Amino acid sequence: MSMKTTYILLNTFEEKIVDGVNNAKSEATPESFSTTNNVLQLLGLVLLLIVILIAAYYTSKFVGRYKMGQLKNSNIQVIEAYRISTNKMLQIVKISNKYLVLAISKDNITCITELDESEVLAHEINEDEKQSFRHIFEKIKGKKE
Repeated sequence: MSMKTTYILLNTFEEKIVDGVNNAKSEATPESFSTTNNVLQLLGLVLLLIVILIAAYYTSKFVGRYKMGQLKNSNIQVIEAYRISTNKMLQIVKISNKYLVLAISKDNITCITELDESEVLAHEINEDEKQSFRHIFEKIKGKKE
């Protein structure tokens, strides 16, 4: 009698497991794949990407203007920079009315010498004559030919 009871319990238990697996399968698989839903989801993601790119563009413009405003009113100005290797460079820096040549590496900044104003070739850029990217590109393209 105990064998029969055990068999009935096992049989009932197996039926519940099989029913549970079948129910899980039917819940896990979607009833139908809709092409319109997929297209709408794709369009939504593309729209979200465009919104993120526009936000990044205007944020970088805002930060750039803010930093330029800070640099215009400062007493420190980098006149020229020359990269010697990947993490070593020489810079000519104008601090107040003095021109300094600095050696900059990953861990150190060393003042090499002080220059007179007559020794420095200043490249003045007129803000009124802002050049477009196309003009600069054409100038570079003309040099290569």
